[in-house]
Parts: sequence; C-alpha cells; structure tokens
Amino acid sequence: MKRLILVRHAKTEPLSDVGTDFNRALKKRGYKDSELVANDLKMKGYIPDVIISSPATRALQTAAKFADIFSIKESNIRQADFIYHGDTVSGMLSGIASLAHDADTVMVVGHNPDIAMLSIQLTRDDLYHFPTTASTVIDFSISDWNEMIDVIGRLEYFVYPKELKEKEKEKEKNNYRDIDFLQS
Repeated sequence: MKRLILVRHAKTEPLSDVGTDFNRALKKRGYKDSELVANDLKMKGYIPDVIISSPATRALQTAAKFADIFSIKESNIRQADFIYHGDTVSGMLSGIASLAHDADTVMVVGHNPDIAMLSIQLTRDDLYHFPTTASTVIDFSISDWNEMIDVIGRLEYFVYPKELKEKEKEKEKNNYRDIDFLQS
C-alpha cells in the first residue's frame, strides 16, 4: 500500500506586497494553520516518509512547518519545479513517482488548482472546496508509485484549518457545559 498526502500551501501575503507570485510568503495565520493541520495529521498517524514541495516560498514555508511537526529535517524536503508550474495529472503523478522512490507515505505541498484537481482525479470525491492548508490523505492498493496512474485511490481523510478550529470551539463549548452541569 502507498499513501499520498496532498497539501495546499497555507495562507499567504497578497501578491501586491511582494511583487512576484513565486516569492509570496506565509502570513502569521499561515504558520498557525500549518501547525494546526500538521498536528492533526500527526495525531492521526498520517506522517510522511518524504515531503515533496513546490519551490515557491509559500509552499516551502508550509512544507518546512509540516516537516518540523513531523520531525523531518528541512534539508530532506525535495523541491520540484513541476509542482509550481503545473502539469497534466499524468505528468504530476510521474513526477511524484520519480521523487518518491521507495517511500510508503509521500506528502506533496503545492498550489491550487492543481492540488485540488489531483485530489479529485485520484479519488473521484467531491473536493471542490479546497482552502489554504487543506490536506487530503489518499490510500492506494499498489506496491510501486508508478502504478498510481492506473488506479483510483481511496480518500482516507480530508481536513482544513477552519474545520479544525470549529471542532475545537465546539469541544470547548461542551467542556463549559460539563463544568456548568457539575457545578449545579
């Protein structure tokens, strides 16, 4: 079995603040969202062996934050131009396969619309709402990454920051209710 985790980079500064799209950096919220999602994935056991990232600043910063949470050395993040420039689905999959080597779980950090469309193509699930830092975990019943082109994966998990924040608020609200009940 192989597992692919697709991540859209976190929230960034506007293009007007830096001049070029490639150099856009994460906002403070982007770092917080990256930490939130990475911790959620780690808690659920979705930890990559390899991280492949677009070389764009915002993607590398997102990948670095995830790598830190997963205790992966930042120097082990593999950069791939095709993720920034986009490609066909088969081109993306070939590129991922060539960089994944013998890893069982690979994380790819990139950009929309490519990351969302790749998630949709690989699972046939309705993943059209794919906000910043959204992450899909897709399992494949294959033994080699090159086989990924010919199969549909199973969507194992989909998460994004707003969903996690809402769950946390609901959990806090329920804790307050429990405290109020115990004090009555």
